Amino acid sequence: MSQQTQTNHSRFAGRVPAGLEQPVVLKKNGVRHYRRLPSGEEKEILSIGLACSECFSGKTLAKCLRPGFEYEKKVMEDLLAGDYASPLSNHTSGGVPEALSDFVQALEPHLPWDDSNKLDWCVSLQLEGASAVWAAIDLVLQESFLTAGNQKRKLVAVGTTSYHGPPSTSFGANCPLWEKAYQVKYPVPSAGETFNEYTYITKFEAFLDKHAHEVGVILFEPQWGSSQAGYPWPKSLLKKYVELARARGIKIVADEIMCGLGRHGNGSLFVSKDWGLDPDAVTFGKAIGGGVYPISGAILKRGRNKLCQAGCSVMQSHTYAGSSVRALMTATEVLREIPNWLPSVHKLGQEMAHIFSYLRKISDGMLIDHGQGLMWGCLFTKEGVMKEPSYRSLVIQCFRKHCEEIGVLPYIVPAGGIMVTPHFDIDVGTLYEIGEKLEKVILATMQEMGWSTSSPEEEKSQLYEISTLTTQCSVVVDTSQCQTYLHETKSCTSCSQFVCPTIRMRFVN
Repeated sequence: MSQQTQTNHSRFAGRVPAGLEQPVVLKKNGVRHYRRLPSGEEKEILSIGLACSECFSGKTLAKCLRPGFEYEKKVMEDLLAGDYASPLSNHTSGGVPEALSDFVQALEPHLPWDDSNKLDWCVSLQLEGASAVWAAIDLVLQESFLTAGNQKRKLVAVGTTSYHGPPSTSFGANCPLWEKAYQVKYPVPSAGETFNEYTYITKFEAFLDKHAHEVGVILFEPQWGSSQAGYPWPKSLLKKYVELARARGIKIVADEIMCGLGRHGNGSLFVSKDWGLDPDAVTFGKAIGGGVYPISGAILKRGRNKLCQAGCSVMQSHTYAGSSVRALMTATEVLREIPNWLPSVHKLGQEMAHIFSYLRKISDGMLIDHGQGLMWGCLFTKEGVMKEPSYRSLVIQCFRKHCEEIGVLPYIVPAGGIMVTPHFDIDVGTLYEIGEKLEKVILATMQEMGWSTSSPEEEKSQLYEISTLTTQCSVVVDTSQCQTYLHETKSCTSCSQFVCPTIRMRFVN
């Protein structure tokens, strides 16, 4: 790497402190990434987090990208020939791309409302999640104003633990620059706590008694992202919250930027459909552009006709809102492809449950696990010595260091934990390889930090014998109990073709 490249690189202000060198991703094959480190060393790492930004890899990703790739090849030929060329993008004031129609048609079967064919729904397209949330709020408030004629209820309710975009300007619990006068916070459960549902309902009713007259919209993440490391809402409690808010005339927005697109593993595109939440608007984003093109959106359940009659539309609009042809074409193919993988996501979600349950067990109280489908996470406990913030911070730093050494990169979240959100087309063997690497990281962290364990001393010595974790497995293929589909997606565990039974059963048992 040249000195000039290093200098330019250090001028990029991104996720790490400004001025620090960052790894350069050179090539990828699913979760296997080759990176050039600031030292110049090139090293493979399993990138298993990435905040739900990718859902397909390899041939499946190529399938989703190909129509747009062929389209752009033709555009390049026409440009070079000096002829009229089809647009790759167009300012929104000049018209929409032809690809928009195919996208809307592909989206419609996945809407989270059973009677969607009878609804005057509409969709706003954005570039990233925070803007999609703004668009959803914008649309439901405008529809509410037109319907009720009351423009006084403009506040937005957000969870006391929540994240709906970069905290400097987006909705959410954190306010690092200034207080957000347009939002109020409602009580939510925390991952790992033992809670009484009645107590939280009582707290929420008290919140509504105080704020319902001024709140127009309430935001829910059916499964929290980085703010609670993939913790799913307790389903019955969330449904009760939605019911109580709706009874007070508050519009419901389901923010599914991270947990949507089928990642939750329950067989539909949106959690809100599977759980029967019936939101007034729902957001989507992240991997819908294949992890290649930025595109997100907000779908309004009803109100398009009222907006049209009043001469209104979404206020959250800008130059590139739904203007990229490549993004639209890729998103269309992703929407068409996802249903083929939903059974596999469900099956791999069951395997993830085994893996994370095992990791929690061997951490001996250091980690709290939770998740569903292909969206799982762990939080470092705040009990015992971990109540001390400085000690907990040291443990997390130690954990991150061992992740780099062992070659695994979960999504490290500010809440003090990790998220693991692999591609839908990951094979089950790689899933358990991830489990093995995280196991090594956890045990190495426990060793270095002197984590006190309740295990007997003789069991402790075996627990910490990291060198014994790699199990040799002679592959014996027996496909007599296998399902064809699970073989095609490499998620079958009935035989030993994709994962060593010895390794898997260590996690399952």
